[in-house]
Amino acid sequence: MKYKIIIFTVVGILMLLAVSAFIFGKKPGANEKASLEFWGTDPSSYWTAIISAYQTANPNITIKYVQKNPSSYEKDFINSLASGTGPDIISINNTWLNKHLNKLSPMPGGLMSLQGFKNTFADVASIDLVKSNRIYGIPFYIDTIGLYYNKSLFNNAGIINPPKTWDEFSEDIKQLTQKDGSGDFIRSGAALGTVSNVNYASDILSLLMLQTGTPMLSSDGKKASFDTTVSLQGKAFNPGESALNFYTSFALSSKPVYTWNARMPQAIEAFKTGASAMYLGYAKDLKQITSAVNNLGVAPAPQIKDSLKDSSYLDINFASYQAGAVTGISTKKDTAWNFLFFVSTKNAQGSYISASHLPPARKDLISYTVSDALLNIFAKQTLTATSWAQPDDAEVKKIFERMINSVSLSQTSAKEAIKEAVAETNNLLR
Repeated sequence: MKYKIIIFTVVGILMLLAVSAFIFGKKPGANEKASLEFWGTDPSSYWTAIISAYQTANPNITIKYVQKNPSSYEKDFINSLASGTGPDIISINNTWLNKHLNKLSPMPGGLMSLQGFKNTFADVASIDLVKSNRIYGIPFYIDTIGLYYNKSLFNNAGIINPPKTWDEFSEDIKQLTQKDGSGDFIRSGAALGTVSNVNYASDILSLLMLQTGTPMLSSDGKKASFDTTVSLQGKAFNPGESALNFYTSFALSSKPVYTWNARMPQAIEAFKTGASAMYLGYAKDLKQITSAVNNLGVAPAPQIKDSLKDSSYLDINFASYQAGAVTGISTKKDTAWNFLFFVSTKNAQGSYISASHLPPARKDLISYTVSDALLNIFAKQTLTATSWAQPDDAEVKKIFERMINSVSLSQTSAKEAIKEAVAETNNLLR
């Protein structure tokens, strides 16, 4: 990918060295001799330039980056802390704070104010990484769900533009879906409605729930509330139930938008081979998709309404990303946080997104992606991205998947499925 941010790989690191030599010697933890261990799932190449620059400016500090296996990463982290041998710095998922708060150490005073954090990063970072007005993490990037679409298949169906709303999405599905004489899919409009072969099923359902105004948790955060019924234009309306019914409708043969089922291939593979015309995925999928789909388009995630035509509606997108945090067992907490503050700077973050090709977390770096039209879609969505305080992301994912399955397989109604899912989530919150 070629875009403006690439300048950081050439010129930016030189600026990093000069600026950091002046700034970081004066911050808490910079003058202490230390050897720090940093765990993450990123390729080490994402961090080589940043760590080298920091160590050049702080020759008394050594940072050892350890790339871990994503499938066992969280378990390895928990086990290492239990044995007292854990890392000083750890990359955490943006949904981990509630689950692992007691294992992490907040940023000390003197590095960055809370207001400074809010001014620097997209708003969702404050939702996910701040607790009781203390900063617990520095986001490396912020990814969001976007809409990938095959322009050739859209052209063939006579569709000029990608859908802006879910209503338009549903209408496009009807035109894009093709079946043979036996009723089997020749081509799907989109991969949606099931669990096992949809890459981000629980995230997409969370997106739909948040867009429909579903209150995911009670105001005090102690109870799940996505089964709440509200009043809409004088009538009872359950936004969570509506979102679940909408999501599963694409996998129900009785629905006019039926376009997908459990016999279809994995969603991303179906899109790459042209077996489906649309795919809901993150920017992290760009590399493999762009190499497989010639006439590729990327659009913002569909919304409930077109915010450019209806000023009463504001876009809502769903975020997923990694952030750096300091472990509670580290004996060099101030030094570890000094490094993460360095990571938060514009040049360091520019170096990271140049290496990773992921959307920036800093608001002032979004404009640097404008010459990459595909990445820029995801980058702009960070400004309208949100999240919700999941008590345990892995368990919530399982709960949401069971909820989807029970409806898509016609085992129960959406109302009963949500009721059961709320009860299970409340068990996690106790």
